Amino acid sequence: MMTKISDRLKSLTKYISPDDHVMDVGCDHALLDIYLVESGTIDKIYVGDVNPNALQNGKENIIKHGLDTKVFPILSYGIEKISEIEVDTLIISGMGSKTIIDILSSPNLDKVYKLILQSNNNWEELRRFLNEKGFNIFHEEIVPDGKKTYINIIAGRDYTIDKYTDKEFTFGPKLIKDPNNLPYFESLYASCEEIYYRSKTDTAKEKLTMLEEVIEYLKNL
Repeated sequence: MMTKISDRLKSLTKYISPDDHVMDVGCDHALLDIYLVESGTIDKIYVGDVNPNALQNGKENIIKHGLDTKVFPILSYGIEKISEIEVDTLIISGMGSKTIIDILSSPNLDKVYKLILQSNNNWEELRRFLNEKGFNIFHEEIVPDGKKTYINIIAGRDYTIDKYTDKEFTFGPKLIKDPNNLPYFESLYASCEEIYYRSKTDTAKEKLTMLEEVIEYLKNL
């Protein structure tokens, strides 16, 4: 029977191709990695975690599913050990952007060509970091998960680096062009409007103005 994973994790699977050489950073019991192999999405995957207990839980699940020759656990902080293995694609999910940026702030990032990231905050900061490191954003997806909202950001290296506007960095170059995201931006506008009325800052006003432009654009698509 196929391993069950959350809708949040399942949203990441469509961005992985059979040719990707993948490491999942932060194992979360290795359920996503087990699912990816069981479903035939990829033949093998590395999974890393800095926490020995978390990694041990992952190892036990991997052995339980008979996948110890296809899912390989590695005790590692972030990507410090990918120079020792064949990896060109990273999955980093279920954590904040500051942690993701810390993980990616490594010389080993030069070895990576594709990033499958899932963060629940500070997305503008993450987008700016990716741009500075030579990654273009190819896809974005809003993923509700209970009271939290995650955004999947799929980024890769290209021949030229896209130049994003402040609006694109703030709200997502792909998200602001998809009419299906209109309800999300309308809800975000309501929240930002409350913040502006309390603070009356120029920053809050600028954000509201950009959101108005996004909403108007999406309504006219």
